[in-house]
Amino acid sequence: MEEREQSRKEVIREAATKVISRKGFFQTRPKEVAEEAGISVGTIYNYYESKQEILLDIFHEEFADRRDLYEELSRGDLPLIEQIKKILERHFSRLTNHKELMRVIIQERFKPGSKLGRELNRSYSEVIYYIEKLIERAIEEGQIRACNPTIVASALFGAVESTIAVGILKDEANGEKLFELAPEELAQFFWNGLKKSSKGGS
Repeated sequence: MEEREQSRKEVIREAATKVISRKGFFQTRPKEVAEEAGISVGTIYNYYESKQEILLDIFHEEFADRRDLYEELSRGDLPLIEQIKKILERHFSRLTNHKELMRVIIQERFKPGSKLGRELNRSYSEVIYYIEKLIERAIEEGQIRACNPTIVASALFGAVESTIAVGILKDEANGEKLFELAPEELAQFFWNGLKKSSKGGS
């Protein structure tokens, strides 16, 4: 029964993602999500109380995917710059077709009293924590210079958010190009600030 419920919720999430990406969150109606999913509107309300709950579930799944990647990287032996690239490539690759979803994230994250905003901030804190751990490990292994992992992880996260915001404001073609170039550019930018200087004997 539980497996069937998860499967139905996945169908609803995927349908909602498609409709929101086409029309925008505030213009999307539950009826349109139901039509996209091939189910009745009543079925949606068996699993979700509101559109906001569907959106929150979408982001929970997204962050679960990120968490899996961070844990996979923490068990591997890739250099930090390659780890950062993989994180950024995964993140930006999902944005091209979901710019409207990201627009809602940006709007809701800083909206006072927003339940979605509170949940997003909790998830973002977790993301920063995982990046901190990757940086701490790189310091211990002598890959990079000594630094404050919390500040560096927060700066990387902030740079990603700012790049997303700029990409969303651009027209579709230029936004896609920005997201395509972002992983390499941002990874190199941070690597140049973190790698040991030649004078340090690295």
